[in-house]
Amino acid sequence: MTNDTFANDDPNNEMHMELLEPIAEMQGKNDRQFVTALARGLELLRCFTPKRPYLGNQELSQLTGIPKGTITRLTYTLVKLGYLKQSTTSSKYQLSTGVLGFGYTMMTNISINNLATPYMEELADYANSAVAMATRDRLMMVYLNVVQGAGSTTMQRNIGSYLPIHLSSMGRACLASMPPAEQEFILNAIRNKYKDDWLKIRRGLDKAFQDYEDYGYCFSISEWQKDVNAVAIALMHPTEGLLTFNCGAPSFILSRTKLEEDIAPRLLHMKNMIESNLYIS
Repeated sequence: MTNDTFANDDPNNEMHMELLEPIAEMQGKNDRQFVTALARGLELLRCFTPKRPYLGNQELSQLTGIPKGTITRLTYTLVKLGYLKQSTTSSKYQLSTGVLGFGYTMMTNISINNLATPYMEELADYANSAVAMATRDRLMMVYLNVVQGAGSTTMQRNIGSYLPIHLSSMGRACLASMPPAEQEFILNAIRNKYKDDWLKIRRGLDKAFQDYEDYGYCFSISEWQKDVNAVAIALMHPTEGLLTFNCGAPSFILSRTKLEEDIAPRLLHMKNMIESNLYIS
């Protein structure tokens, strides 16, 4: 059973690649500061996921749209630098230990973790659910911290898991709390990415934005994953930027009524407690 807090067997993990393309979308027409070769190399590293641990040059070319000849040079360079290694049984590549230092350094520098984790644990135990913290990565939300309720039997997601910004409670809270210009930019990107589903997506987002304006939180009721419910809030941290926190579980644990009447106010209280302690040394 899956949602924006759960699942090890999540087909939507393949959505890891459904992000804004930095080469096409982030390089201005006359942007001389943008290094395309560097962007291409970093995009290759993004292609590797738990469901795609091994990729060959042809697959990388298909995923990125980069010519195979260029891919071959990039993978060669990334192997030399220690960021990729070649499989001993095939011509495919996998991530190597060189990338591990980036993630470790980034996670150890998230200063809010020590403050937020005890509050997250308290709510997770009370709700018998998972409570997570995330931030935006292009058109996705990525988990920075996850705690599981002591008595919960649900399958938990791991730090580094991705979920779509437009369907998850966390993503909706993130969108709802953005500055207008940034929000409009992301909404345009979502519309371009999901043209066929845009009207349905927009209706869901409009409802979520109204909930956020009225109550300070957003819901995802069986929208990200069937029979799974979640609620999320957003918090602006002075150094980490915009973060979101959610609490979610299968609907037999967290009904919509329980979310609205009990868990959502507690999540909002958690946010207020974290904010009130941010500047206390």
